Amino acid sequence: MAIVAELVRDFGVRVGTVGDRFDELFKECRGRSWLSLENCVALIDAERFRLVDVNLAGQRSPDASTLYIPCAPIIARLRSLLTAAEVDQVQGHLQFPPTSVAMQPERRGTRA
Repeated sequence: MAIVAELVRDFGVRVGTVGDRFDELFKECRGRSWLSLENCVALIDAERFRLVDVNLAGQRSPDASTLYIPCAPIIARLRSLLTAAEVDQVQGHLQFPPTSVAMQPERRGTRA
């Protein structure tokens, strides 16, 4: 979904324009780790969506107009948002500070 957001925000693409290729996008991304996605670029042309290694993307000249979306900045942004959320969840100030509680002697044979 972050790639879709990038298309809309940076390229001004309307979601309906590439909506029929979202299934391809999700299939390409499914099961990949963040580390592998970080080394990929999303290539979107009029016919299809491809997710290719960043080194291979530069070697091929596209046959048609193609949107080239590097995944590394997207993954870096998601990673920073994730770690920022983890830092914010630090335990806050306790209203009642911890104190030690004396142990009561064990009573045998008496019922409350």
